[in-house]
Amino acid sequence: MNTSNRTLVALGVVLLLLPAACGGTAAEEGPNSDEQLAALVAEVGPDWEVVTDYMSRQREWMQRSLNSLGSENDSESSEGGEEASGPPDPERAAAAAIAILEEGGAHERSVDAAQFLTNQAAMTRKGDEYAYRGAKALLEYAPDFGAWGMTLSRMNMLRRFRDDGESARPATDRFFEELATEADDPVLRAAGRYYLALGRMAAVNAEGLAEEERAARKEAALDAAEGLSAGVEDEALLFGMRMGAGTFADAEADLIRSIQHATVGSVVADLNGSRMDGVEETLSDYKGRVVLLDFWATWCKPCIAALPELRRLVEDLPADRFVLLAVSVDAELETAVEFMEKEPMPWVNWHVGMTSELTKVLDVSAFPTYILLDEQGRILARTSGLPDDFLALIEETVG
Repeated sequence: MNTSNRTLVALGVVLLLLPAACGGTAAEEGPNSDEQLAALVAEVGPDWEVVTDYMSRQREWMQRSLNSLGSENDSESSEGGEEASGPPDPERAAAAAIAILEEGGAHERSVDAAQFLTNQAAMTRKGDEYAYRGAKALLEYAPDFGAWGMTLSRMNMLRRFRDDGESARPATDRFFEELATEADDPVLRAAGRYYLALGRMAAVNAEGLAEEERAARKEAALDAAEGLSAGVEDEALLFGMRMGAGTFADAEADLIRSIQHATVGSVVADLNGSRMDGVEETLSDYKGRVVLLDFWATWCKPCIAALPELRRLVEDLPADRFVLLAVSVDAELETAVEFMEKEPMPWVNWHVGMTSELTKVLDVSAFPTYILLDEQGRILARTSGLPDDFLALIEETVG
């Protein structure tokens, strides 16, 4: 297995640890009340060995899973069939880390415990509360913590938003809001506002909102974004924010542009991309037709699984009223071209690579992402799948 494929496999294993994708509550695992968690914290106590034991077992499980997924032959599995077992239970380790933090910073492992809660423990079904506790402890006990950028980026990456626009990780949202207003470091305050604005932008795209409510949410997102870089305009971005923007001033400008031109109800920015033959086009070239943007990659299984439905759409809908514009984010153009030689994709195809102005401005970071535009380029809906109601909206809009 080559390095790039192994990296993708590793990411897949990590995703097995995350809450259910695309929103939905996920607090069923582990202590299901504050009282039960408090009892477990009291039982386990501030024992760092409980945490290190869990991390060791987690690494072993991860390696077994990678070995199993990376095997070229299904019969080549890890010894004893252990790869089929689930990940180790993190709850006692999380309780031990919380007990350490409850010593008020006196424990020698306070910072390590906080990092554990914002890292490994955050990738569990109760990870929202764990991440909040860990991040608050870092802010209190280690304000000069050197890995803030990666920590905040990870917390943001784990956020999910339900169809109604509400966050499935409200404690994380609360931390970003508190960071934006309470941090002594102006760079951390700016970072808090950045992630606060990102969350508010996601809320604009909720399904079924009244026009007034959507406009109010958009205004709230702009309120958080506008001026976030004040006083730190030339400071370099913390790790993990949007690629291509080197300073907080750049990030603010990019974010405002996305709020204004990438949210439902907005008119999409006139961005460009390259067809597979290298010809440059812009989104405005397709004005006058309903456009379905499909951001995909050859390594994205849900993207590939959707191809039959996309072929049906293109076959059923009139070409003078509807266009499917698929945007490949594969690292190499040749990868997409070779794939399409085997899997017909009889529609407009662009290739923009892993980082592009198009994906940055349209705030595309998960795949597939579908964005539906009306004839004037107004965004009607954004989704990560092709549910029946979205397909019905496409057909209704085309008429």
